[in-house]
Amino acid sequence: MKNATLITLLISGMAFSAVAQQHRPVQPQSAEDIAKMRTDQLTERLGLSDEQQKEVYALNLEKAEKMKVSREERSAKMAELRDEMKADRERLDNILTEEQRETLKQQQAERAEKMKTAMKARKDGKSRGERFRKGHRNFHKRGGAKADTTQTTPTEVIPNVK
Repeated sequence: MKNATLITLLISGMAFSAVAQQHRPVQPQSAEDIAKMRTDQLTERLGLSDEQQKEVYALNLEKAEKMKVSREERSAKMAELRDEMKADRERLDNILTEEQRETLKQQQAERAEKMKTAMKARKDGKSRGERFRKGHRNFHKRGGAKADTTQTTPTEVIPNVK
């Protein structure tokens, strides 16, 4: 009994530590660290000379600094958009009645569930064609139905003339 408990605890501890390691948040690195890491990778893969390493490091450093600025700008823009969306939501809530707010909330939940289902189908490897089968509201607009190749208009019959 003691052995079974000990083994269970040991396995649980190993599983917990493995999960904890997998979900470790990524720490932002400095531009210099990123440039050095990328330069080291290229040096290892391509056998760069000392002169090439210096040039590649300078290029990687410049690129990493630009990416850092771009990331910061994007982050600021996203924060601004979130604030605007929150303000718009509050204004809309002030306009709508309680019943309308509840209806809107329900519709949004349904739409979110539909998106979740579509994302799951996408993760499961279902192709676009498998997700958009007959019965989907845009089935015919997306070319989901095969075109009718039979001729439906009457053709002229030319009589045999001797």
